[in-house]
Amino acid sequence: MTPASLILALKKETETATQNYKMHTENQADKKVSVYAQHIPNDDFENDTFYPLILVSVQSGEDNQNAANIAELSTVTVGLTFGVFGEDRDAWMDLLNLLECVRQHLLKRRTINNKHRLVLPTKWETIEVQPYPFWFGYGTLKYTVAQPQEESDIEMGITKI
Repeated sequence: MTPASLILALKKETETATQNYKMHTENQADKKVSVYAQHIPNDDFENDTFYPLILVSVQSGEDNQNAANIAELSTVTVGLTFGVFGEDRDAWMDLLNLLECVRQHLLKRRTINNKHRLVLPTKWETIEVQPYPFWFGYGTLKYTVAQPQEESDIEMGITKI
C-alpha cells in the first residue's frame, strides 16, 4: 500500500474513466486520452503529440498521530494534470468535460484497489491565462495509505547496553 501502488491504481482507474473518450489533437481527429504515472516518458514526448493527457503524480505524503479517523493516519496527496489541445474558441470546454468525467468517476469509486480511500474535500481548478492552443486543468486529491505499526526495541529483540 505504498504511494507507488496508489499512483499505479489511480492511473488504471483514470484510464477506465476515459476509455471511451476521444478528442481532437494536433493532426489527429480522434485520439484516446494518454494517462501517465508520475512523469511523461521521453520516448512518448518525442514521438507523439501526447495530448490529450492526464498525468497522475505524487505531490506529498503526511503521517498523523491523532487523526479523527484511524483510516486517515497516513495520506498521500496526488496531483492530476489535465492537458488538451484545441484551436477553436470553445476548446476550454473540452478540458472541463475531461476533468468532470474523471472527477465523477473517482467520486463514485472512492476506494481504489480495496486499499486507498479518497479523503474529501477534493480540489479541481484551471488557470486563467491558458497557453493557447493548449488548455490545462488540475485536480488535487488525498488518499489513505497504510501506516506501519510502531515496534518497540523489545519486540524487535534489541537490547541496549
